[in-house]
Amino acid sequence: MADMARDNEEGGTAILLCLIDCILGCIEGIVEYFNKWAYVYVGLYGYSFIESGKNVLGLFKSRGWNTIVTDNLVESALFFVNVGIGLLTGCIGFILESSFGDMYGVFGDSDKIMGFVIGFVIGFVLSSIVMSTIESATNTVIVCFAEAPAEFEANHPQLSDQMRASWLTGYPDEYS
Repeated sequence: MADMARDNEEGGTAILLCLIDCILGCIEGIVEYFNKWAYVYVGLYGYSFIESGKNVLGLFKSRGWNTIVTDNLVESALFFVNVGIGLLTGCIGFILESSFGDMYGVFGDSDKIMGFVIGFVIGFVLSSIVMSTIESATNTVIVCFAEAPAEFEANHPQLSDQMRASWLTGYPDEYS
């Protein structure tokens, strides 16, 4: 946008583009600190949320782990687990409605479909709650490993070696 403003001969449009660029830069700088990793820092060290966001981003940047953090596939994998559980419980709802018939009674011919939908929603929501705990634990392990790899090595040498070997295989350039 700044280049467009320089190339533009009209002064008003150039100023407007520069203002928009400045505002977007400010918003980007603020939003950068609002991330899921900051929650881990808040829990570990009790810092404020903004301070935690700054600290954890600084930690990942100093380690060169930006790619590792943005490439975290745990959240996607757990989402598919949630969908699978939702489908399974949806099928159970469908089977129960088919077996016992007219469990809901208010949906008419759509009772079987509603049995599936209600089962899916219940299974998806409950599994999301459980899986969010697993995702938070994984995020905590990543932050703790980035923060204090020597302590992890001292207390759990075998696990530390396995984790280092796995990360070196997946991210040979980023992990050092």
